[in-house]
Amino acid sequence: MDKNTITGLILMFALIYGYSWYFSPSDEEIAAAKAAQAEEKAKVAEEEAVFEEESNANESEDLSDQDILNLRGEFGSFASVSTGDVSLESLESEKISIEFSNKGAMPLSATLLDNSKKYGSDENVEIWDTEHSKINIQFDIIGVGRINTQDLYFNLIEKSQTRLKYSATASNDGKIEITHILEDYRLNTEIAYLGLNGIVEENQILDWTAAGQRNEKGLQWERQHTSIFYKEAEQGRNYLSEGRSDEEMLESKLEWMAFKQNFFSALVSTPEGFEVGSKLENILIEGDTVNTLHFNAQLLMDAEVNGSSIEYELDFYFGPNKLENLNSTGLEEVGRIIDYGWWIFGWVNRNVILPLYDFLYSKVASAGLIILIITLIIKMLLFPITWKNFLSSAKMKVLRPDLEEINEKHKDDAMARQQATVDLYRKTGVNPMAGCLPALLQMPILYAMFRFFPANIDLRGQSFLWADDLASYDSIIDLPFHIPMYGSHISGFTVLMAASIFIYMKMTTAGQPPQPKQPGMPNMKVIQNIIPFTMLFFFNSFSSGLSLYYFAANIVSIGQMLVIKRYFINEDKLKAQIDDYAKNPKKKSSFQQRLEEMQKEQAKKTKELKGKRKK
Repeated sequence: MDKNTITGLILMFALIYGYSWYFSPSDEEIAAAKAAQAEEKAKVAEEEAVFEEESNANESEDLSDQDILNLRGEFGSFASVSTGDVSLESLESEKISIEFSNKGAMPLSATLLDNSKKYGSDENVEIWDTEHSKINIQFDIIGVGRINTQDLYFNLIEKSQTRLKYSATASNDGKIEITHILEDYRLNTEIAYLGLNGIVEENQILDWTAAGQRNEKGLQWERQHTSIFYKEAEQGRNYLSEGRSDEEMLESKLEWMAFKQNFFSALVSTPEGFEVGSKLENILIEGDTVNTLHFNAQLLMDAEVNGSSIEYELDFYFGPNKLENLNSTGLEEVGRIIDYGWWIFGWVNRNVILPLYDFLYSKVASAGLIILIITLIIKMLLFPITWKNFLSSAKMKVLRPDLEEINEKHKDDAMARQQATVDLYRKTGVNPMAGCLPALLQMPILYAMFRFFPANIDLRGQSFLWADDLASYDSIIDLPFHIPMYGSHISGFTVLMAASIFIYMKMTTAGQPPQPKQPGMPNMKVIQNIIPFTMLFFFNSFSSGLSLYYFAANIVSIGQMLVIKRYFINEDKLKAQIDDYAKNPKKKSSFQQRLEEMQKEQAKKTKELKGKRKK
């Protein structure tokens, strides 16, 4: 590039810069331009507002000209409040936030604020799916027909942090007033028809439709523990089939009703009870992966007439399935929404295990450690029973050579073999059933735990080792495919539990005498090997807290067995005690004598029958 070219370029840039500087607007001109733009926007907005107002006026005129008679025919004296604009309000306590709409003046949504989160999310738990739910009051106007509050637009006339009051005024100056008062998880709703006696009928219906929101880890497990629970007057708590479609027309007065999911419920009651003929329904939509179940309740009510007013109240509970919170409603048997088991099992869980868990929960931060502590406490309390069981097993082991000799001697004669075995037990004072009773006494605890851990909401969201939620299944491997009756994951605690069962069963049966094979009878060794394998399928989708408990209980039992065999039971001494007992003949009771005579008679008949067959 030569000198002339460089000079030319410099002159060109200088000319462009000078032109831009000379003709650029001043600060005053820029400000004036902005003001003009703002004025133009304001003018456009004003024109749009005028247009919208004229459009609304035209719509109102159209409604008045074309539809007012239809509205009066459909809504009667409430035609004037059958149109309007929707506005939302909310009530909040420390536990819950409830949103209301002026259209219907009833709850739209209920969101927990007690740190209950949806699984795998920071979103607060919602009690129901707002999009597919409604709470509606149906009432009849004489000469008009049925009216739904969800079709009426109410005015908000009173509001505080825990109280809302709505009103809908009729053409005769009568009105419907709905007052909501929130406390903790409970919402009290008072409904009053003022100046409408003789116009509005007393018989009314609470029409409540809801869709259960998916909040837990496993949809199928959550769905299997979802249903409508209810209690009729002078009857126990009842429920529709869990996890599937079902319905019931009630033949008694209804005290309370709850849309119950695994860990959360929406419940309603009224002081006078709902009337006979109320209808409850579960609806399962096949292929639905968003909602657990759809619910519908048609609850009949008789309002109380006080002078010129008609009144009644509804008590709602929107919250967790926690025994303390449910019992705060004061409703009978409402705590049995939580499935802690029936009869003695439920009693043990509610009155023994739950108070123990709550005490430990206040002292220990880890739910997994609490489960291990409870396991140790239960196993220590059951140790006397365990000792009896092990002692009986040791005695049977000592008698094993004698029993094998009897089996070999009478291998072709079942009656003689049985008689000789009974004589041996009587002579030595060993009761082969002594180990069965201790095992049976432990069954209520085992079954109680089977119900307690999956139903205990305090385990929800609590992690331990690799389990991220002790109230749901744990997964050490997620499979890329689904195995029928098993699932698409492998539960680590379930594998450990099954392995511990296998080892424990091998240890307990190692010293047992072989059982003679009976025609048509199953092979017990095969069954003992199959049981741990079936546990892998049965418990794979169960609460990991339950599998952890059974695994820990088996480990403690194995430890107890090793310690007892090593330090507390001497088989040589036990053999000497049995021999000493056998040397002193015991007088037979009259029952034993009759039993032996019957057995001998039966053996004699068996031999005679075999002899005839040979001939």
